[in-house]
Amino acid sequence: MKKMILTFVFCSLCFFITQAQKFHGGLFAGVAASQISGDNLSGFNKPGVFAGAFTNIFFKEKYGLELELYYVQKGSRKIFKNDYSYTYKLNLQYFEMPILFKFKFFKRFYLEAGPALGVLIKNTGVEKDGNGLVPNSQRPAFNRLDYSALGGLGFRFARHFLVDLRAQSSFIPVRKPQPNTTWHLDRWQYNSSIIISFIYEI
Repeated sequence: MKKMILTFVFCSLCFFITQAQKFHGGLFAGVAASQISGDNLSGFNKPGVFAGAFTNIFFKEKYGLELELYYVQKGSRKIFKNDYSYTYKLNLQYFEMPILFKFKFFKRFYLEAGPALGVLIKNTGVEKDGNGLVPNSQRPAFNRLDYSALGGLGFRFARHFLVDLRAQSSFIPVRKPQPNTTWHLDRWQYNSSIIISFIYEI
């Protein structure tokens, strides 16, 4: 309930702030391709939903700041096919709020970079392997907070519509190593994502 209230308040603020002359805002949605760095399962094989709202202000036409709030699915996914088939899937869901510095160039393009704070929505029943759901007692728990940095490139293809491509990675581990293991939980783990989204700017 608290998360729903915060989301409603933020979206309402975005609407009213955009009525000011220098502020803009809008909505975006897209797809996140994710992996967990440190689990020895390479590849951005875990697709997920990415959607949220933003408000920004530009100071000298080219330079600005943007505040976002969005929901994103991260994690890891791997299918092994040797003498047997085996599937590993990790589904992590976050609400995240980044603060981004934005720089416009060539009229239609912009660069963005900044830190983000994520809050893990669910910490149980998020991991499956060949034997089904993995009990939390068998693996280290994920941290409630995810501290990350992101950078991206955007392009305005119409007056109110943009497309954005960004990369994001945790700079503080989201899960500690599991002791006495030789498989994929023997190192500190970090979220890594590549995200593409379409933006509607008010």
